[in-house]
Amino acid sequence: MLGRDVDGGTVMARITSPNRPGGQSLVEFALVLPIIILLIFAIIDLGRGVFAYNTLAESARQANRMAIVDQDETRVKAVAIDSAPTLGLAATDIDVCFKEGDSAERTCNNIDVCGSSSERELGCLAIVTSTTNFQLVTPVIGSMIPPIQMSSTSIGPIEYVCPLGSKVTCP
Repeated sequence: MLGRDVDGGTVMARITSPNRPGGQSLVEFALVLPIIILLIFAIIDLGRGVFAYNTLAESARQANRMAIVDQDETRVKAVAIDSAPTLGLAATDIDVCFKEGDSAERTCNNIDVCGSSSERELGCLAIVTSTTNFQLVTPVIGSMIPPIQMSSTSIGPIEYVCPLGSKVTCP
C-alpha cells in the first residue's frame, strides 16, 4: 500500500506494521527458557536435599531415643527405618554402637567400648548414624553429578539398661 507524503511525494509502505512485533522476542524466549527451567529444577533439587537431610537427621534422632532405653540393635534400626519412609533406608544404612561416656570417639568405626550387652551401663553413649545417597533430578546436572552421600549422627547417654532374658519388653 502506497501513501502520499505531506509534500505530495510517494511513500513506500512499511513491511511490518507497528502493532505486530518481529521474531526477536521469540528467539530471546527460546534462548532464556532452558536457563529458567534449569533454575527451577535446581530450586526443586535444593528443596528435596534439605527435606532428605532433615528426614535423615530425624531418623537418627528417633533411633537414638530408642537406643538410650533399649539397646537391641535390631529394634533401634527398625525405628530408624520407620522414621524415614520416604528415603527407603535399609538396615545396612544405619550404624548403632555404644561407647564409654568419656570416650572421644563419636563414630561407630572402631570397636565398641560398651559393646557387649553385659558391659552396657548408665552413662555409656548410644551412637546412631543414618546414611543415604541423594540423587539429583535436574535433567542435565543430575546425570553429570554422582549421588551425594548424606549422613547424620545422633548421640545420647544410656538412661536405662534394658535387661536381657529376665524381661520381655523394654521401655
